[in-house]
Amino acid sequence: MNLDFYRNYIAIVECGTLSAAARTLHVAQSALSTQVRQFESEYGARLFVRSARRMEPTDAGRILYDKAKRVVMLVDESHREIDACVEGAQGTVRIGMTQAYPDTDMTRLLLAFHRENPRIRYAFYECSSGEIMELVRTGVTEVGVIRSAGLLPPYLEEALTVEQQLCAYCRRDNPWLPSTGETVPLRALDRVPLAISRGFEPLLTDVFQRADVRPVVMSVSTSRSNPSMWAKAGAMVAVICADDAAAFDDADMFCRPLAAEDSAVTGELKAARSFVVAKGRSLSAAAQRFLRFSQTHYGR
Repeated sequence: MNLDFYRNYIAIVECGTLSAAARTLHVAQSALSTQVRQFESEYGARLFVRSARRMEPTDAGRILYDKAKRVVMLVDESHREIDACVEGAQGTVRIGMTQAYPDTDMTRLLLAFHRENPRIRYAFYECSSGEIMELVRTGVTEVGVIRSAGLLPPYLEEALTVEQQLCAYCRRDNPWLPSTGETVPLRALDRVPLAISRGFEPLLTDVFQRADVRPVVMSVSTSRSNPSMWAKAGAMVAVICADDAAAFDDADMFCRPLAAEDSAVTGELKAARSFVVAKGRSLSAAAQRFLRFSQTHYGR
C-alpha cells in the first residue's frame, strides 16, 4: 500500500467521517472511500461501522489505526534521522586548535554548537598554529583554528576570520595597573613584568619601541596557558587576545584592551583567529555544519 493511504486512513479515523477527512487532507471524498475499500480487501476485514453521523472503527479498524500510526511514525523518523545524518547532525568534526586558556570565545562557540547538534562528536588536536596547518594539509583534521600572522600557505584557505584585541590580563590586586578604565595604556606597561605568547612577540616588540615603552618581558611561551598562569599568580601581567575582554573579568582578575596614544599604533594592537581548511578538498557534513554555525555565530 502507498504510505499516503495509511496517512489518509489515520485522518479518517481521527476526523470521524469521510467528508471531514477529505476537507482536512484536500482529497476527494470518493478517493478516500475507494482507499477504505482497498484496505478492507487487502486485510479481509471490515474496518468501519457507519452511522448517520460518524464512522467508528471496528476492532480490526482500531488495530490497523494503531499499526498505521506506528508505520508512519517510523518512516517519518527515518527521514528525519537520515536527513540529519546527511546534513551533519551526526558524525565527528575534527578540529585543530591553538592552545589557549582561558578561552571564553571558543567556549561560547563550542557549547552553543553542541546544544544545537548534540549528536556530533569531536576530535580535538591542540598544538601550535604551524602544526595545525600541517594537520589540515595531511587531512588529519578538517578545520584548523589558528592565529594568523600573514599569508597562508597555498594549500590552505580561510573559511572565517575573527578579529580580536590584544589585552592586559592580571590580578585586581596587582602592584602595577589599576583595574579601572576601559583600556590599559601602553605607557602603563613601562618597566612592568610581562608574560606573552611567542606568536605576538614581534608585534609587541615593534609597538613598544614605537611608543617608547620598555616592559620587562619575563616569560615567552607558545600558548596562552603559561601567561595566564603567571597573571593568576600575581607574578606578571599577561598579554592575551580576546574578542570580548570583559568576559575574562571575575572577582580576582580583570582584562582590558591595550591602547596607545597614537591611534595608528592602537589599530595594530589586534590579532586574528582564522578558521582554515584545505583548499579544494571536500569537507564532511559535520565539518560543513560547524563552519556554517561558526560564521553565523560571529555574524559573518
